[in-house]
Parts: sequence; C-alpha cells; structure tokens
Amino acid sequence: MTTTTKTKTSSPLTRMVKRSEFTIGLVVIALFLLAFFGSDTFKTQYNLMNLTKQGAIVGVLAVAQTLIIITGGIDISGGAIAGLGCMSMALMIRAGQPVWLAIILNFVVCIVCGFINGVIIFDLNVPAMIATLGTQTIYRGILKLACSGNSVSFFEADGKTFIKLFEKIGDYNVFGFLPILACIWILVAVVAFLVLRYTVFGRDLFVIGSGIEVARLSGIKVRKTFYMVYSVAGLIYGVAAMMFAGRILRAMPNTGEGYDMNAIAAAVIGGASLAGGRGAITGTFIGTLLMAVIENAGKSRPFGIEISDYILEVITGILIIAAVAMDMIKTRKKA
Repeated sequence: MTTTTKTKTSSPLTRMVKRSEFTIGLVVIALFLLAFFGSDTFKTQYNLMNLTKQGAIVGVLAVAQTLIIITGGIDISGGAIAGLGCMSMALMIRAGQPVWLAIILNFVVCIVCGFINGVIIFDLNVPAMIATLGTQTIYRGILKLACSGNSVSFFEADGKTFIKLFEKIGDYNVFGFLPILACIWILVAVVAFLVLRYTVFGRDLFVIGSGIEVARLSGIKVRKTFYMVYSVAGLIYGVAAMMFAGRILRAMPNTGEGYDMNAIAAAVIGGASLAGGRGAITGTFIGTLLMAVIENAGKSRPFGIEISDYILEVITGILIIAAVAMDMIKTRKKA
C-alpha cells in the first residue's frame, strides 16, 4: 500500500506578495501618494526631479553594499573611498592633466581601496565592520592630507568655468525630466541585478553568504571571490565619485560622509540580510526610494504639517531597526 503525499506549491503571485520588496514597494507608493496629494510643493516637476537626484548617489552606494552584505560582510568605508576618488580627480585636473586621465585615476584609486578592504578582511581575518571602520579613517585621512583640508573645484584651465562633463552629470535631464544622476543609478542597478541573477560570480556571492566552508566544499575560490566583490564595490564607488563631482562640482574633505549608513540602511530595508546569503538589487532600489521619499516628503510640508529633520532621522532609525529585527526573526524561524 502506497501513500501519496500532496505538497502545496505556492503560486507566483503568493510568492511575490511574501517578498519584502513587495511590502516596501506598497509603503513607498502609499507615502508618495500621500505627499503628492497633500503638498503642492512635492508634486512640482522640479521637486520630483530633485527627489531622484537625492536618492541617486545613496542608491549607487547601496548597490555596492548589497553585493557585500550578501556575502555576510559590510563596508562602512564606501563614502570615504568615493570621496578620495573624487578628490584625486579634482587634484589631477587642477594640476593640468586631461579629464579622461583624471577619471581613470579615480577608478584605479577606488578599485585599489576596495581590493585592500578585501585583503584585510579575508587574509588578516579582521571582522568586516572593524576592517572597514579602520580603512574609512585611513582613506579619509589621506583625502584630507592630499587637499590640505581645502575643497577643490572642477574648473577648466581658465579657473572660472566648470568642466562641462560634470555639469551635465549634475544638471542635464534626459527627455527634460529624468536627471542623468538617476539614469546612472538605474544603469548601475540593472547591471548589478543581471550580474547577481545570471553570472557564476553572482551565484557564488550567495553561496559564500550561506557559509564559507559550504562555498569551499562547492569548489568556489573564496579568496578570489572576496577580492572581486570588494574590488567591484570599489568600481561602483568610483561611479559615485563622479556623481559627487557632478552634484556639487567640487571635491571636499567631507565628501561622502554619512552616506555609508544610509546606503546600508537602504539595502537592509530592501531585504538584504546582515547574516549573509540573502539580498536583492530590486529591494535595495525600493529601499532607497523609500528613504528618499520620506526625506523629501517630510520637507515639503504634507497637509501643512512641518516635519523637522530630527524627526525624519528618528523615523529612518526606526525603519532600520524594524528591518533588521524582521530579518533576525526570519533567520531564527528558518533555523
């Protein structure tokens, strides 16, 4: 006598509804509609374009954070690396070097810094948070030494006109309404999504996040993959450096400060697990949008209510704690 066991398979719609991206997406839509109909300032074309500009740099940094968090790591030196890359460009241009050479130097500097993070974390076995806290301080110190604590503008050789490339990155809008900064963010997110979804490297990141020993037994070259993910993060920080240059048209000693925590928060709110093994670029993208909408809507006086920056910081902090707490609960249930 044989017994047939029926297993319930959930439908694609059910699986989608259970995903954190779906829930966060609904929250983003709800907040956006409340702000849109509750504030005349929020719905203006200028403000909506500014909203995407505000979220773009954090969004790009958050993509790098997602790749690293999937492996079970974390990187709080990204803002400092982007700032150092931005300053290296500005100093090269001020020294009379061509813009293209300065851009190449920016990417070289950022990739090397990311690679150094990978070496310290893997080969010296230093916890990722401590390692990148240390390198953050080092990179920020090097940045300040290089510029003697002064800001450097992205001027042409005449010393008065801003470099057109960076002006376009910061101010030009595709089709008249989509900022270049937002286009860069979308492009970086799409490329990262494809890498995670369809490449061996992307799949290896999830296996490493599930356990390094499991990854080794699976034949994954763990050291090489660690080096690669932190170097790729450095490459993305180089992109962020160019966005900083376009956004403020100068490199400053504090360029990138405070962006790391927002980027990590966006990734975690979007469903990336700090325990490793889980994360999605779509969730990170939506998490970044949520933070941008909260900040922008709060300042646009929805329904005539003025919300201070301090309250917005408290709301963001609550969101981060709630996202991490939910992740911990999920992890315990699976265990």
